[in-house]
Amino acid sequence: MGNQFLLPPEGILAANGPDDPLPYYYKPLVGRIYRARIEQGLAMLTPPYASILEVGYGSGVLLPSLAGMGNFVAGVDLQSDPGKTAGILQRLGVDCVLKQGDLRDDLFPGRTFDLIVAISVLEHIREPGPVFSRFHDLLTPEGQLLVGMPRVDRFMEKAFALIGFEGIEKHHVTDHRTCIQAAGTWFDMEKKAHLPSWFPEMAGIYFTMLFRKRRRGGKESGSGGNRQEDGT
Repeated sequence: MGNQFLLPPEGILAANGPDDPLPYYYKPLVGRIYRARIEQGLAMLTPPYASILEVGYGSGVLLPSLAGMGNFVAGVDLQSDPGKTAGILQRLGVDCVLKQGDLRDDLFPGRTFDLIVAISVLEHIREPGPVFSRFHDLLTPEGQLLVGMPRVDRFMEKAFALIGFEGIEKHHVTDHRTCIQAAGTWFDMEKKAHLPSWFPEMAGIYFTMLFRKRRRGGKESGSGGNRQEDGT
């Protein structure tokens, strides 16, 4: 399977709420953008991984792809019903451990992960620093963190309105530059990309970053953080 994005056929997965982006993956034009952002992130990875955690798994749209890259795959989400989502994924032949709750909670006691994936999550968090601290705690010494985020500005507010998502500024409150700066305390950046890839970075509409856990960093006191929002 490699790093291929395995999008389940339309109608199999279930959106976990009115803000779940699942329907956009299947739209003719917008769907190409939604799929491309996932494909760009997966292309940065070097599987196999012993253990993978997806933060903000939503409908579970990314989990079939991650299951092909890891021996143990888990997910945490604030809203998604883990039993319902896991049941749907099992019918697709995908086994994973899903939890509903806050990233700050000790939902996987005693376990660390080789890879954490957070696609379209951190733009919802005003102060991402403590969240990167939590990611650091959850990763193995050589662990990687894959982050994907949309551009956050007035242009994107209008772009989201055009595809039927009004009021995106109430949800997207942090841009990718802020997150890169916050990550610097805990992580080293290995790779960075943007969409469309043929545009200059300053004109990008989506940004993907692959970080590696820094063995010795300026660890702040505590590992709590803001609540993570649903993503993917």
